[in-house]
Amino acid sequence: MPFNFKIRPALLEDEKAVLELVNELENRDSDPQIFTQIWREYLAHTHTYVWVTENPKNQIVGFLSVIGQNLLHHEGMVYEIQELMVTASCQGKGLGRKLIEALKNELKEKDVKSIEVTSNKRRKEAHAFYEAMGFTNSHEKFTIYF
Repeated sequence: MPFNFKIRPALLEDEKAVLELVNELENRDSDPQIFTQIWREYLAHTHTYVWVTENPKNQIVGFLSVIGQNLLHHEGMVYEIQELMVTASCQGKGLGRKLIEALKNELKEKDVKSIEVTSNKRRKEAHAFYEAMGFTNSHEKFTIYF
């Protein structure tokens, strides 16, 4: 079956559609002013990749954001997936896989030590997806909330 979706770099004007995806994933309404500020920071950051996936009707149905930084303990660049979302109606069609593949293709010629992702413990299906994509569950994450 052909892949009828298009993956492309995100644009400023994609903000509203991506906000809707984030709200769907988090099951809440994000503050639009804060979202706008962070969205613009993402798109302006030197070591950030932000892509969207469009369906054949040019509607955004998926989103990937990745931020890279040099880390002392890795002795080089590490990219961390910040968000990977596919709207519920399009899950299971290979969109997440294609977004990860696009990221790996983008980074394969660069001097990158690793790609990392953190996923909430309750997201068991996401964990299975990441493991199927070749990620290893190698860390525990500890958080202090303010």
